[in-house]
Amino acid sequence: MTTRKESSESRCAKKPLILLMALAMAFVAGAKERVLFFVAHPDDTLACAGTMFLMKDMFELHVGLLTHGELGLGMKGFRDGTTKATRTKEEEAAAAMVGATVHWFDEIDGDAYPNREVCHKVADLLRKLKPRAIIAMWPLDHHLDHAMSSACIMKAIGLVGMREVIELYFMEQSYDSRTFIPAYTVDVADVREQKRAFIRKHVCQNKGDRMCALEMADAEMRAQRCGTYNVLGPSRNCVERFAQWDGKPQGSRCIFNELPPPKGWKQNWPDKQ
Repeated sequence: MTTRKESSESRCAKKPLILLMALAMAFVAGAKERVLFFVAHPDDTLACAGTMFLMKDMFELHVGLLTHGELGLGMKGFRDGTTKATRTKEEEAAAAMVGATVHWFDEIDGDAYPNREVCHKVADLLRKLKPRAIIAMWPLDHHLDHAMSSACIMKAIGLVGMREVIELYFMEQSYDSRTFIPAYTVDVADVREQKRAFIRKHVCQNKGDRMCALEMADAEMRAQRCGTYNVLGPSRNCVERFAQWDGKPQGSRCIFNELPPPKGWKQNWPDKQ
């Protein structure tokens, strides 16, 4: 006789298999595989904007945002709702450049938590999308909302039983990521100008083009650290870096190795640090 407890455990054990079968069916049917970028605020995706441009014709892109960044212009804009409206519009415009669908989870900027309700909402999105890969924010971050968004997506992955089948990566956020451990470096020099245009869609946070200048300078500094600048010359001075979740199954595919190769290089390469 099967006990209720055994039946529940059996269902849990079958979750990864069911999700893997769904991914395989989508692949066979010719549908584009999905990639979800999960961040805390509008403009957080600037750290991986170049990679999004490289992916946009290959994958169906989605962006999940924990907050609307409503504290980004001070308390007045927070209270009257104007900052939320402005930053929502700007993020939607940037996402449209890469053909991404945006999903909002309406936590409060500066007061975001991976609570039960929001984690289950994110889990529902994962069940709906069944993404092949998720690119999230690095868990150790100077901005606590960034860390909370990372905890939220990791909990949601656990809730739907996707840990054994999902490709989970973390983006390096300029000046905020702490003790970042890169596993993949993506050369985005060929879409450098598109990355700039993407950043500039976030007008309210880019006063005097400062945010754009800082991110592009950091992209060049990353290139110098990993050797692309020295190997391929000054024209290859724009890269983005990603960490890998330790639980990623050995021998599985890597989404970064399927991106279009940069000019003058056969494939994207592991970081040389």
